Amino acid sequence: MVGRAFDKLQRTYWRSADETRFAWQTENPILAAGEAALASRVELRPGDRLLEIGCGEGANLHHLRAAGAIRFGIDYSAQKTAFARRATDAHTATADATRLPFADESFDAVLIRDVLHHIGDVAAVLSEARRVLRSGARLTLFEPNRASPLIWAQAALIPAERGVLRSTPAHLGALLAAAGFRVVHQSFAQPFPIERVLLHPNLGLPSLGRLPLVGRALALAESVARRLLPERAWMYLVFEAVRT
Repeated sequence: MVGRAFDKLQRTYWRSADETRFAWQTENPILAAGEAALASRVELRPGDRLLEIGCGEGANLHHLRAAGAIRFGIDYSAQKTAFARRATDAHTATADATRLPFADESFDAVLIRDVLHHIGDVAAVLSEARRVLRSGARLTLFEPNRASPLIWAQAALIPAERGVLRSTPAHLGALLAAAGFRVVHQSFAQPFPIERVLLHPNLGLPSLGRLPLVGRALALAESVARRLLPERAWMYLVFEAVRT
């Protein structure tokens, strides 16, 4: 389902800023720690210019503040970019990811997280990411892994998430290569983060995340999942690729 109907579904479903989700990702003790750890995979030096394509409400920009980079974010939703600007003090713009409003080679790093499976023209987005990166600079890409049980459940329950069924290491690697990137590292992250369900604002009880006993139980569950679940079935695919 990639076409006009797909794009309309995505833009309608993700139009509004979700302040509750931002708070969940940045303030819930358990979730925030996991989000910060994921964001820390983006290699940054003080003063680097970072662009996040599809920044949403700005949770990743929030977690990357300590790196000392100059943070920029774009999203198609004006509500989201306005919220992200207020919440994170990053520079944000409302823009189409296939037509970025930045000059060639103007960034030292680009982050794309949980975005490509919501995009019809993925090749155009990656082409634009390459254009705005300086030569030899790095793109960090996070996408849900089709092989993850949690991702299958998400796709089954939420029509706007069904683009994840395209999300495989081979498919994403081929797209990056075609766009002019060289993958320097590909890995997996978050074996079976059940806290995303248990503590979700709409599905569970996020306040449980403040209870030490719950935190210990979830840490134990993650440790067990890390040993028992093969990496190829973990929730996130992570690519680090350089502009050639």
